[in-house]
Amino acid sequence: MRAVLLASLVGSALSTCTPPTITGEQRLFVVEQENGKNRRTVPAIEGKVPAAQFYDYYDSCSHTGYEVAHGSVMMLYRNVLDTSNNFDVVITHGKTTHIQGGAHVDALLTGIPTGVTIAQRDDSSAEVDWTTSTVPGVITGTGPNIGGYWTMSEHSDGVALEGFPATEDWTLKVEAQFSGDAHTWTFLFGDGTTLALDMSEPVYLKPVVVPVGGSGILPYPQTDETQTYCSLADEAGGTTPLEYTFSWGDGTADTVVTQDAGKTACATHTFCQACGGAQPRQVVV
Repeated sequence: MRAVLLASLVGSALSTCTPPTITGEQRLFVVEQENGKNRRTVPAIEGKVPAAQFYDYYDSCSHTGYEVAHGSVMMLYRNVLDTSNNFDVVITHGKTTHIQGGAHVDALLTGIPTGVTIAQRDDSSAEVDWTTSTVPGVITGTGPNIGGYWTMSEHSDGVALEGFPATEDWTLKVEAQFSGDAHTWTFLFGDGTTLALDMSEPVYLKPVVVPVGGSGILPYPQTDETQTYCSLADEAGGTTPLEYTFSWGDGTADTVVTQDAGKTACATHTFCQACGGAQPRQVVV
């Protein structure tokens, strides 16, 4: 059996068929709000299509499968077939076929790194586009920022942004003002869990530099910190379930996850310094 491992830069796993090779820098991502509120490490949602296909726009709606009626969802996405190892950011508002009472969102995205493009607008440049404004909901058509002016009605709205580099430092700031029948604002993680965000505060998403040397030692995470790691492997010419071994390097037992080929496997671990005396830092084996 031959498997091709498409390991996420957010976490790493060992396939029993073909172990991954980690070189250069590995990237972890953090989402948080003001003063470190709601701080969490972010396992990306992984797929084998570009961001626009993941967004799956038709009939004036997104069809990611993660839409929420009366709610807004933000997610970090990675196309594992993109050899640039860039990441994408997807935001959706509302859900098709639901009467959402004129739920409205004014948004402003700043801190966007050079090279990022709008892969999919939902619906048009009148609702989401580049802007020179620093006020949520104002769109000028050019500029370093992105403005959103979305009214959900019976459809969804949103945007897919492509090309956030995994080897540069940046901090994306998302300011969103909700009105009407907009009820929730969440961040969706690769393992399917969500983080309820404070709807009155900005959201920050940023990578964390974690150099990987020959020893595979990461200077992050810290003792007693809980993190979720995800990886996606595919088997050439087959659909046999694959076995992932997540080795934590802190003296605790490995976590073994069996998942169908082509589907994301995730494992959550709280790193322990006292368990066996090892430093809770070695994640890549």
